[in-house]
Amino acid sequence: MTKPKTSAAFTLIELLIVISIIAVLASFALPAFIGVKERADQTKDLSNAKQIALALRQFAIDNNGSYPAKGPATDYSSAPTTAPTTSNDAFWWLFPNYLQSEQIFAVAGSAFTPSVPDNKLDPSTAGTRTDTLKKGENTYAYVSGLTDTTNPTFPIIADGFASGSTPANPVYLASKAQPGGVWAGKKAVVILCDASGQVMKVDATSLQVQRTNSAGAKVNMFTGTADGTWIDSTANPVLNPDPP
Repeated sequence: MTKPKTSAAFTLIELLIVISIIAVLASFALPAFIGVKERADQTKDLSNAKQIALALRQFAIDNNGSYPAKGPATDYSSAPTTAPTTSNDAFWWLFPNYLQSEQIFAVAGSAFTPSVPDNKLDPSTAGTRTDTLKKGENTYAYVSGLTDTTNPTFPIIADGFASGSTPANPVYLASKAQPGGVWAGKKAVVILCDASGQVMKVDATSLQVQRTNSAGAKVNMFTGTADGTWIDSTANPVLNPDPP
């Protein structure tokens, strides 16, 4: 007797089961992939910020130990003592002697840098900021008025803060679509005066990067103290990037 032929094809139910399994596996894999990519972007962010910090230290060596604390002018030593109003103005002094590329000032996903900087720089004799670090070409905030002998644990560079933040209370945002929300208010890259740095946790309630003060309380790392044991928010204001 001849045996009936059987089909090797999948039934509809079997196909649906396979598709369901694939969907479940993808739901686990996608968040993991996104997390890995974000950590990679944060590592690059940290590396770029450290390069900027090293350039600042080289600048300080050539300028009596001072980090940039003046607005753009033809020559730093003879420039008026007018303070920079944005971090773009302060970082402008690093070009072209200490840095040649604007691209390290961009952070993937940051609303401060929605596109790749064009690397178009002002002439070395320029006394104003026109092309170098235009709006939308820098995502880093800067603590002004520090020197290379400042407490090495003081912060000097960080991911840009929320637009509208005051020097007395720089904060981040939970929205990635807004300036100051590149890591959704969970993490921030912070570089210290000794050019070391790390990806730091942002407090979920205050949206601040915090430190422990002498009384054991958690306070904003970028806020000055009345007793003079930390940075002075008046003498060392936090300058935010020029938003696009």
